[in-house]
Amino acid sequence: MVVTTFDQYKVTNGTVRWKTADSYDTFQKLGCVGTLGLETELKTVVKICEGDEVMSVDIPTRVNGTLVLHMPVPVFRKAFGLSNDGLTSGVYSYGTNSRPSTGIVAFDVEDLFGELKKKIAFPNLTFSGGMNWQIENGGEEIAMIETSFKALKDTNSKFYYEGFDSEITNEDVKTKWSEEFTPELVKNTAEGTAVQMSRMVEPESTDLETVVEEELEPESTDIETE
Repeated sequence: MVVTTFDQYKVTNGTVRWKTADSYDTFQKLGCVGTLGLETELKTVVKICEGDEVMSVDIPTRVNGTLVLHMPVPVFRKAFGLSNDGLTSGVYSYGTNSRPSTGIVAFDVEDLFGELKKKIAFPNLTFSGGMNWQIENGGEEIAMIETSFKALKDTNSKFYYEGFDSEITNEDVKTKWSEEFTPELVKNTAEGTAVQMSRMVEPESTDLETVVEEELEPESTDIETE
């Protein structure tokens, strides 16, 4: 089914896989999301002809976003670079040596009735903006953490991926999206499969083989005729 209308209402099932030196960690639940907002940062390239602007192209350079959520303590500390280095057990600090973490972040987005679902992913997301939260004494709701992030390009020069469950035909993509998403997971491998299949086909005999067989068969001689 091709989706033509999607009234996005709820963002849920947020996961993060932190980037390591040469791979990614096992996924962690990102937390209970309140809001997710996106805004694309653009670079405008123009062409001027005889003093007039005749062409203008906006090129995406990155996607900036905001998240408001309840974040698990280990994820919060990892996201903003809180560290226990040089401190007694159980104490973590945030300071000039703190560095935000980078990872693959994925979500599920649902419509009002939870019947139509879309998967989204940011393959190279870095938390930014530092810690930002507040506590209200006597408040009627537990305060959420508000944070900014930068979605930078991946190895495919992509900032963002999305797909509706009803349109994704590869079951492997559906089941691995939240916990094992990578840019390679969603690449179209049909071309590579076709090449492999063509290599498995037994080649037909060539003219050269025919010539060799003909050369091996001796011609009759005059002596044999006599």
